[in-house]
Amino acid sequence: MVAHFAALAFTGCIIYIAWPGSSLFSWHPTLMAIAMGLLMFEAITVFSPSSSLIPSWQRSTKANIHGYMMAASLFSAIAGFIIIYYNKEINNKEHFTTWHGTMGLVTVLWVCVQCFGGVLLKYNNLVSSWKIRLADMKLYHATSGLCAFTLVSVTLVMALFSDWFSNAAAGTTWWGVFATLACLSLMVMQQITTAYLPQSRIIKPKPITSKQGKRKEKKKEK
Repeated sequence: MVAHFAALAFTGCIIYIAWPGSSLFSWHPTLMAIAMGLLMFEAITVFSPSSSLIPSWQRSTKANIHGYMMAASLFSAIAGFIIIYYNKEINNKEHFTTWHGTMGLVTVLWVCVQCFGGVLLKYNNLVSSWKIRLADMKLYHATSGLCAFTLVSVTLVMALFSDWFSNAAAGTTWWGVFATLACLSLMVMQQITTAYLPQSRIIKPKPITSKQGKRKEKKKEK
């Protein structure tokens, strides 16, 4: 439950600070927080054995829920991206002049590719001619997902250093938001690496039976 509380706390804090509807810009952090801090995170933790809200459900059902939530996350992120682009247009400001803006563009594009990969994974019969094993496709999708959420985390951290957020939140509030974001990132990394990274196998020696023991003793005597 800690994971879900952190996701709700992060998203709720951003929404409270942005106060959606107070300006056109206010919808940008609101939609991005919902997309990346809540929907995407919950979509990933659906498969977590320890943090999932539906641990006993079938994996196929979890995969469908994961897909729906990722689609909603993508649409919310694209809407937030369009709003900030349009907001700069009407204010005659240049685009992608900061690291946050540039990383935001890269992140949204990566998430688009990631969602497309998820569609190919679900309907893997469409790419059967590529001769890629389903297990390999799952590994590629999970690895790409880890990279995507890493980009999300970096972009959100950069947003915390923006003039808007620095002026709106300071001191304990700033560190609280940063702590919840760090918590989300670590949970996602731990889940994906534990589930998909190859683990070393420890080969245990076979127990020596009584017959084998006697044979070794005879050899020693000879």
